[in-house]
Amino acid sequence: MTKASLEKLKFIKELLSDGDLEKDELEEIWNGASKSGDEQINADSFVKIFRVIDELFEEEEEEPDVDAEAAAMAEIEAANAVVEETPDDNTKPPEDPELSTIFKSIANDQGLLTQEGLSEWEEVQSLKDDGLLGEDEFGIIWGKMPKTDEQLDLVGFLKFNQALDDLFDFEDEEEEEAKEPAPKAAAAAAPQSKGMVEEEGLSPAALFVALRDDDGLVGMPELKRWGELQEMISEGELMPLELENFFDEIVKSDKKSNKLAKNGFLALYDKIEALFEDDEVEEVASELQPTASEPQPTASETKEQLLATVASLNADEERLPCGLECNDSEQKYVQELVSKLEAEGTNEVRLRQGAIEMADLAGSWELLYSSSAAMAFNKGLSGLGGSIPNGSFAGLKMRLVASNYMCDMEYTERIKVVPDTASFDVTVNGSWDVRTSVSIFTGEPSVVLALLPNMVTYGPTSTRADHWKSLGPTNMLDLSYLDKDLRIMRGNTLTDSILVFKRIK
Repeated sequence: MTKASLEKLKFIKELLSDGDLEKDELEEIWNGASKSGDEQINADSFVKIFRVIDELFEEEEEEPDVDAEAAAMAEIEAANAVVEETPDDNTKPPEDPELSTIFKSIANDQGLLTQEGLSEWEEVQSLKDDGLLGEDEFGIIWGKMPKTDEQLDLVGFLKFNQALDDLFDFEDEEEEEAKEPAPKAAAAAAPQSKGMVEEEGLSPAALFVALRDDDGLVGMPELKRWGELQEMISEGELMPLELENFFDEIVKSDKKSNKLAKNGFLALYDKIEALFEDDEVEEVASELQPTASEPQPTASETKEQLLATVASLNADEERLPCGLECNDSEQKYVQELVSKLEAEGTNEVRLRQGAIEMADLAGSWELLYSSSAAMAFNKGLSGLGGSIPNGSFAGLKMRLVASNYMCDMEYTERIKVVPDTASFDVTVNGSWDVRTSVSIFTGEPSVVLALLPNMVTYGPTSTRADHWKSLGPTNMLDLSYLDKDLRIMRGNTLTDSILVFKRIK
């Protein structure tokens, strides 16, 4: 390291700028250090300089801070990568006590480290989890390291860490702004880590630039870095199947790469935006709708009583949730509450005389209660909960999607298994529709929710839904009650079969 390189180190620059270290003091310390013929210091001389500077600020003589030395050594490696030429592959990197200790803890009995072992090192895992180190970048760095029997020794491990340091910029923000852009050839020499794109408010074109790969394209792997999109999926606002269908519908730049150019990405962006524009239009229309002359109904006491009763039933951990093991008197009481609620003024089905649209039902719902004899017999929707040893039904969620492009539905049934690590989900995918009719029992307008299951998937198993007879009783249901967060369905031919769903916010 040259003197100019030493002065560029962050902690040296801070000491000089704050006046804690004078230039003539640094000059004197430099002159006293051992140097090679070209007036450069090695790692040992740097450590000695560090200790001398450290002692200037010690009131009592103490042992040097090993962690501080290690941090300084990491900084000098990063600085060398910027201000000096990259050392030859045969050059041994500086020893680092901390890294040497880590290497011993993760190396095998032969004192070597495999690619798999290095990948499982918590530091590498942390970088991968944060999106700062991709699998391809890890593989490139591994491939360039010197190896013994395709494994790393200590020198190779230190070189690997040095290469990791080269991926990241250790300068502060002010220095980053002042720094001139690196030449293209230098920028291409080391792969850059690509993390999540979290900025909100980016234009579609700017978002494409932030996500695109080295070939200027965006595929499904790049879409996983779109933070807002992943948030939509995690919150249930966008189903993975919807995204895949949108992506498949758009013409790709190259069939082999299966990725989108700019125009294709903008088309995908518009498709996703359209899903939420419909919801916004509905909300605005609802706000502008004139109020009736008579007072609007307030929150129903019957509804609160129904929700409290169902919550009490589900709180009994000795029985299956959603009322599947209720006794006759409990079922009768819930039936009375539901019948009373259906007749109240909060019921959108009655207020609109059955003019319910698919957009009114679209969204995510959770089953609170069911008196379906089929579900009680099968101990759930799929029947897997009662057929698997130590397994039981643990809840059911429904996702209904309505757009100009598709009408997808998805059931997700949770199967609890002891031990809990073996628990799993059963997913039923398909389509849905809303049909208006007249109830054969009441003669009043009726809204029928028609479900057409397609595939049932659990674990590695995927089968056609027409093989699952247990799904039949829920495929045709009458909508008997609806408000902004509660939906009650009755069997199309068995009105005593009741299913109560609550909207998931």
